Amino acid sequence: MGYIIGGIACLLYAAFVLYIGIKRPPKLLRFVKMKFGKNMSDNAAAVVCYVFGGLAAAGAVVLFVFAAIG
Repeated sequence: MGYIIGGIACLLYAAFVLYIGIKRPPKLLRFVKMKFGKNMSDNAAAVVCYVFGGLAAAGAVVLFVFAAIG
C-alpha cells in the first residue's frame, strides 16, 4: 500500500512540475529561479522543471512496478 501512495505522490508532483515547465506561470517560474539560481533565464527554469518532472514520473513508474510485484 505504501508503494501505491508514494507512486501517486510522485505522479502528482511530476504533473505539477511539468505544468510549471509547460505553461510557465510567472509567479511559479520565479519560485523555481529563486531556488536554483537568480540569474537563470525562463528557458533554463523550464528545462529544470522538465528534468525534475521526468525524474518524478520515472520514480512513480518504479513505485507502481514495486507495488505490482509485491
